[in-house]
Amino acid sequence: MHIQVSEGISAIETLAPEWESLIPSAPGAAFSHPYWYLAWNDAFRPQQVSAITARDGGRLKGVLPLARVRSDSRGLYFSRVAPFALGDYQPFVVDPATAETTLPEMLDAAIERYGRRGTYWWPHVPESDPSLGILRSYLKRKGMPWVEEREGAPRLTIDGQTLEAVEQKLSSKLRGDVRRSRKKLAEEHGSLSLWTPASADEGVAALDEFFDVHDSKWLSEGLPGQFRNEVIRTHFKAVMRRLWGRGIHFSTVRAGDVNISYHFGFLSAGWLLWFRPTYRLDFHRHSPSKIHVAMLIEEACRSGWNGIDFLLGEEPYKYRWANGESHIVNIHAGFHEWGPSYFWFSRGKPMARQRFQHLYARIQAMRQKRPEAENS
Repeated sequence: MHIQVSEGISAIETLAPEWESLIPSAPGAAFSHPYWYLAWNDAFRPQQVSAITARDGGRLKGVLPLARVRSDSRGLYFSRVAPFALGDYQPFVVDPATAETTLPEMLDAAIERYGRRGTYWWPHVPESDPSLGILRSYLKRKGMPWVEEREGAPRLTIDGQTLEAVEQKLSSKLRGDVRRSRKKLAEEHGSLSLWTPASADEGVAALDEFFDVHDSKWLSEGLPGQFRNEVIRTHFKAVMRRLWGRGIHFSTVRAGDVNISYHFGFLSAGWLLWFRPTYRLDFHRHSPSKIHVAMLIEEACRSGWNGIDFLLGEEPYKYRWANGESHIVNIHAGFHEWGPSYFWFSRGKPMARQRFQHLYARIQAMRQKRPEAENS
């Protein structure tokens, strides 16, 4: 096994065609795509980027894309070595047949590259990822302390069911709400349709409207409009261009010729990933996001998708649609129990969260009240 450390974003660009062939067939694999990483770099410009590769007889067997990433105030601005393009799932890009050998050797190379100070962060690793156990064994063997956090992602599994069968398992209240809203909306504003762009250029052109609608809703709730930040706009447009034909899925619900609901997401391993939705505030009483999900379920049944994954977050509306849940694991690993960075992520932050649990609960409630949650 030959291990190589290549520095700079150009290494990821060079590896992209081979890297694509290693992407696991898993619902969250869109976030392990080389073009997801390239789109992240287009906007955020991470520091000390490396692509650590493993080859056997010249054939690529694993890729570990890392950077030194500075945290925000919740991480007290400590830097961490981590996969730098954060997504809701972060499966390892490694050939399962050689992972027992490949992954530890790439991890050794990562530590040699970035050093034995600070914290290494493995965010959002799917609990089902076979490499997760290899990572745990590696940390134990190296005597590295680590802590884990677990999060859930609600999902609606379809797996070949008819639309009638899927709808029958939803609550009668939800079915009734959607039926009444669709009828009323069509009567007042024209027939409903699900629109998707025909090209990357058409998709990018639609994003400016999506940004403005998203921010106007958040601002109306007293929350910050994230797309007022030009860097975030750049990122979403880069994702649209980079992942066009490679899993991007953008759609709107139209009433007549007006877009009333929007969804920016992905289609990965037969799963629609519900990533960033929003809708026009003046259509709130018609429950446009509910209609959007219902129309995507119809499309899923027609197209044979496996289901809809609502990704991370415990917003109540997600569980109204879900019939199951997947889980991810976040791992912080260090070299010294009392190192400042590792201490904060392993003990300080959890202690602060417990100490201020009432304030934390209020913040979580505000997040769950996000306009697109449509909890009415």
